[in-house]
Amino acid sequence: MALSAAARAALDQFKTQQQNAGYAAPDDTSSPAPTSDQAFAPEPANGHAPTPSTPATPADTQQAPAWNRLNDPSTTINMGGLFRPEQPKTFKESGISYRVLEGLILKIIKQEGPQNEGQIADIMKISPNVFRDILNSLNKRELLDTPFPLHYDLTGKGRELVGMVEREDAYIGPAPVTFEAYCDMVKAQAKRERRVTMGEVEEVFASYPMRPALKSTLKEGFNSQRVMIFYGPPGNGKSLITDNLHRLLREPVLLPYAFEYGSKVVQLYDGAFHKTRDDLMEREEAETANSVSTAGKPDRRWLICEPPLVVVGTEFKVAQFDIAYDGGYFAPPHLKANNGIFIFDDLGRQAEDHNMILNQFIYPLEHRASIIRFAGGSSMRAPFLQRLFLSTNLNHEDILDDAFKRRLLYQVLVDRPTTKLWKQIFHNESGKVGLDKSRAQDLADHVAQWYKDDERVFRACDPRNLMTMVDASLDAGQRAGDALDLPKMRNIYERYPAAFKKDSKFFVGSMDSTGAGDEE
Repeated sequence: MALSAAARAALDQFKTQQQNAGYAAPDDTSSPAPTSDQAFAPEPANGHAPTPSTPATPADTQQAPAWNRLNDPSTTINMGGLFRPEQPKTFKESGISYRVLEGLILKIIKQEGPQNEGQIADIMKISPNVFRDILNSLNKRELLDTPFPLHYDLTGKGRELVGMVEREDAYIGPAPVTFEAYCDMVKAQAKRERRVTMGEVEEVFASYPMRPALKSTLKEGFNSQRVMIFYGPPGNGKSLITDNLHRLLREPVLLPYAFEYGSKVVQLYDGAFHKTRDDLMEREEAETANSVSTAGKPDRRWLICEPPLVVVGTEFKVAQFDIAYDGGYFAPPHLKANNGIFIFDDLGRQAEDHNMILNQFIYPLEHRASIIRFAGGSSMRAPFLQRLFLSTNLNHEDILDDAFKRRLLYQVLVDRPTTKLWKQIFHNESGKVGLDKSRAQDLADHVAQWYKDDERVFRACDPRNLMTMVDASLDAGQRAGDALDLPKMRNIYERYPAAFKKDSKFFVGSMDSTGAGDEE
């Protein structure tokens, strides 16, 4: 798929700026996922196979990527460059269809009342130069009127037309980018992925005591970019692990508010999953605010965000892989997760057959692309360039069919902690409520012995929950170090909802299933 004229011009301009400044232009040497490029590579016009790319540098000798537009927005902005593409200066450069832009203008005026060019431009996040001719055309066709100078309002004919437009698509907001520009951006950002180090994994999980072997598996699975399934008894940190793996994605990404596909505006940005970097965008816009020229300014249709973190659970259904019409067209969750992480939580507890849902991932995992259908029958092929994490506290051997299971190279057991690890967690949580180290250690030893005497199961969540009950038992102004004694701790222990070994379920490789591994 080709870049739009605006995106191509912006990319060429930025490469020239970098070369003039003595920096290398963005390249693909840091790409760890060759299939992502193959999935979207255009067919060669001459019928010959494309020239193979240079092999990636081995992991043990790989150097940190040079500064470029796609991995260090702060440096880019500080040096006078743009992290986002340059804004389009003409209607043609915008890539938007006339029909979509015209309808968007009419809907904005209907909702907001009489508007001038600047107000419309601010809502659509584009320069007035892009749509000025459309405004004039609407005025000449008597769809708009000028009730007072330089302001536009709907006429009777205009209100009839906007009613028809709203029935087709009620979207109001920033103008969309082209679907091609969106796909190209997703692919470009996927290529800059780098391998994380064990030091980075240790840093992310520094506050969470866990087995060294588990950390090593997390590093390998994360760097593989393959689907991972996390299984094991409940209450031992599966959700905590999957959420914190997101912290390993440290470079911001670009994503549009919406993109246009077949004259439909598909809304991509979702505040529930996309955390914007307002600081970076404000700095970028401030650098060019005093320029009267439309050139060299960022395209505000794009957002600088943290890598997406999309989490779905028991509510998810097969229909959510498609785009239904609900007054507008909204991107499905897996599209919103591109260049980030998609977490499928509580696998096996969905209202629909979970295997029917998982089967929808088979094609995307093989081809790094997904076929997304619209209400009405049309469909589009979009990138699927993200990390997919599955999580379940059911026995994964029982809930997965062979067709999907063979694709799971990383099946990660998140087992209950050993007694030693559990005491470390207890010690950490005790410090949060104000207990000193010696008191925390003494309580940890006593409570751990109570667990063994009563044949309770050590769960990683127990220390946090016990300390929550300790904190709730304190009066205003009391400190846990002054009020918490052994009898009070015993009282809280007795009331705490426990798990017992006799009720433990079978999980492949778990301590309670093998009867080994609970070393001090």
